[in-house]
Amino acid sequence: MYQLMFAIITPALIVGAIAERMKFSAICLFMIGWMFLVYFPQGHMVWGIDGRMNGVWNAKASIHAIDFAGGTVVHMTSGWSALVLCLILGKRLGFGKENMAPHSMVLCMIGTGMLWVGWYGFNAGSAVAADVVAANAFTTTTLATAVASFVWPMAEWLVKGKPSILGFCSGAVAGLVVITPACGFVNATGAVIIGIAAGLIPWFFCYKVKAWFGYDDALDTFGVHAIGGTIGAFLTGVLADAKVNSNTASNLADVGNKMDLANPATQNGLAQAIANGTQWIAQVKAIGLTLVIAILGTIIVASIVKAVVGLRADEEVETVGLDLAEHGEEGYHGA
Repeated sequence: MYQLMFAIITPALIVGAIAERMKFSAICLFMIGWMFLVYFPQGHMVWGIDGRMNGVWNAKASIHAIDFAGGTVVHMTSGWSALVLCLILGKRLGFGKENMAPHSMVLCMIGTGMLWVGWYGFNAGSAVAADVVAANAFTTTTLATAVASFVWPMAEWLVKGKPSILGFCSGAVAGLVVITPACGFVNATGAVIIGIAAGLIPWFFCYKVKAWFGYDDALDTFGVHAIGGTIGAFLTGVLADAKVNSNTASNLADVGNKMDLANPATQNGLAQAIANGTQWIAQVKAIGLTLVIAILGTIIVASIVKAVVGLRADEEVETVGLDLAEHGEEGYHGA
């Protein structure tokens, strides 16, 4: 059930990129197909006891990668798939011509706060025990997120002359994303470095790269989750510290799917790679394979759904609003 929580939230991230223009029936079919073709295989390869990218538990893994709470499994798959799907769908009517700013920064701030608190369930909870590893994941998650939530609006201030609440919220989410694969493997210093990277690189993609290429990613799923997840997966290999995860894990070798660097199956390979500073190589390989799975899987599923029910809502439906046209409800009364 805990893993299904990850499975449920991941495709929901994709919806952020294609908001206001995809049929509800198409979304339902796409998410079902995407889960089976992309998410489940990716999740098993990274976290399954015999997963081909599980460098923690599977000594015979093809790629000895590490991902504590879902940088590749959750954020890279959903983020890169979101980009592909929004390109396939095309831009919203009026994109670039009409004001499409968030309608309520109050709700945005409330949602970000709820997300931040709930994220501890993913990150610290992935230790599968109330131990030092979980405490470290909790601490590094807090540090990285706090730093990123400060750095993003400061970057806005320098470039645009004003820091914004949206920038604070975006930075917080980016910090959560980037620290996710690393939270159980890095120390406090690593978390601060990750926070700085999370506040600057996704901001640059959302502020500049999105404008350069003109893709319509409604809620910046690509800039925050795809780029953030990719950065996090790479920095996990650069900043991982074997001491962080081996202090108590040796006493808990039989607990669930504990990310245990002291596990005999990985002690001679993974811990050595981390100590030698070469773990980033395995992370790059995992990133490459994840990109292939997410991009090809999305193209295949989207093509099938398009052939069956179509993807894009009619122009009239999009103009009226999918809330009224497809659900018979008004999402924003009086707006």
